[in-house]
Amino acid sequence: MPDGLRIVLGPVIGSGFAAALAAVDGVAEVLAPPIDEMGAALEDTKVLVAFQWSDEWIVPGLRWIQSVSAGTDQFPLDALRDAGVVLTSAVGIHDVQVSEHAFGLLLGLTRGIGASVRNQDGRVWRWPPVIDLAGSTLGVLGLGVIGEAVVRRAKAFGMEVLGTKRSPDGYSGAADEVFGPEGTLEVFQRSDAVVVTLPGSSETSGLVGAAELEALAGGFLVNVGRGSVVDEDALIEALASGTLRGAGLDVFREEPLPKDSPLWDMPGVIITPHLAGTSPRYGERLAELFERNLAAFRGEGEWINRVV
Repeated sequence: MPDGLRIVLGPVIGSGFAAALAAVDGVAEVLAPPIDEMGAALEDTKVLVAFQWSDEWIVPGLRWIQSVSAGTDQFPLDALRDAGVVLTSAVGIHDVQVSEHAFGLLLGLTRGIGASVRNQDGRVWRWPPVIDLAGSTLGVLGLGVIGEAVVRRAKAFGMEVLGTKRSPDGYSGAADEVFGPEGTLEVFQRSDAVVVTLPGSSETSGLVGAAELEALAGGFLVNVGRGSVVDEDALIEALASGTLRGAGLDVFREEPLPKDSPLWDMPGVIITPHLAGTSPRYGERLAELFERNLAAFRGEGEWINRVV
């Protein structure tokens, strides 16, 4: 395959992607068209780098999609497989920013920062209730690259950490105890706060439901994984009833979060617009992964994070 590859960059949040990808050896041009011109742009290229997806983007010449996200539930895996399109994820480039964001949300909840920001809008001087992270127990659902980064930060705060992993045998990370998926309820029962880092899939959809939230009674939930993992109706009920003290949410069942969602007005909720994965260095980290997969695309190496 000759040098001079042209690639299409789909709509992404943040800056630096186009420049970082253009600097990869062998990339001649990075096209970043408006979303309504994506289909036409893809007709003359073989490679797409994207987070969002539209079925109109499966065109005859497309051969490889590099997702900018670790999760790939937004992509039609069967259709891509049938079309002979390779899909690779961005697992491994989000651990720093997503784990920091998870703790930002957790501290916003436990130290009363979210409540104080609301009070600031009305110039109200009021002390919200707070708790210490040191000495408390954190549950982490999904001890992958991001989950393990959350664990390391939790240990630095002096927390005990319980976690879940699809295959816990041979685990060698920093969590104090590790369970398989069947231990999810126990993790909720024993934790003061739970951070969800799981990707969206048929296996994780609705994994956190009414029973798990009831088991976390008096605690906090943080979700930086996928909105589909948490039963949103059950979450709203748990917050409204006071079962949960609060929730820090970066991901939702429907995005953007509908304006009529009760979550917007709940005092114990901190909402961020799916920005945990953003970073000034996101483009740089993605380009490093892309360069390795470009070699595989040329038949000169192994794919990294191949999904299809």
